[in-house]
Amino acid sequence: MSATREAKVGLLVFLAFVLLAVVVFSVSDFYNFTPGYHLRVVFNSAGGIDVGAPVRLAGVGVGEVQRLTVSPTGAEAKTQAELLVWLKEFASVEEDAVAYINTSGLIGEKYLEISPGTRGARLLKNGEVLRGQDSVAMTQFMNTGYEVVAQLNKTVAAIHAIVADEETRAALKGTVTNSAEVTQGLKTLLASTNILVEKLNRGEGTVGRLLTEDEIYEDLKATVKDIRAHPWKLFIRTKEKPAAAVASSEGRR
Repeated sequence: MSATREAKVGLLVFLAFVLLAVVVFSVSDFYNFTPGYHLRVVFNSAGGIDVGAPVRLAGVGVGEVQRLTVSPTGAEAKTQAELLVWLKEFASVEEDAVAYINTSGLIGEKYLEISPGTRGARLLKNGEVLRGQDSVAMTQFMNTGYEVVAQLNKTVAAIHAIVADEETRAALKGTVTNSAEVTQGLKTLLASTNILVEKLNRGEGTVGRLLTEDEIYEDLKATVKDIRAHPWKLFIRTKEKPAAAVASSEGRR
């Protein structure tokens, strides 16, 4: 009977140790028992990320954020957010890698994303610093959107004020009317031009005959050639004989 009681007591003690171990692993730093190393990631702003946020390397989960601090604390130094992250042993990070805070979905959980650096670059060791790239916060996007909407509202209001003014509307109406008249005039001019071109193609009129009849063209060409050869003909006019002299001359014959 005592052996059975001792067995029960031993089982209870074992279960108590198991329960205690589970509690210890739950409330303590479990990663201290897993091979890995720490890096310090520095940002101008932590962007709302919390302790326990996952860390991803090239999209693969490799660790978590263990601590958030503000450093340095000197009066002359620039205040920055420092994240102490734990990474699994196989997660190698190059010194030119870039870390930034990302969000799962539009308003999902924040996590730390590490974009790998150049292949062959020096790998960061335990406790070294990795510079983070600050991301644009959603509030900044929203503020920018509000500013754009406000500017659009002002523009719409200005356009409405211009259109609502009676003088402006009358001027716009006159402009439209003038544009219609100008368009009609251009159509008429184009139609007249088409008619003129058709007449020229058919050889109607002096210019049309000049373009279509070879005889007229040759006569004109010969005239120009003669003038070039005897330019003095342009300055000498043949005197016409009086009609009486011509008649007496014919009578003598």
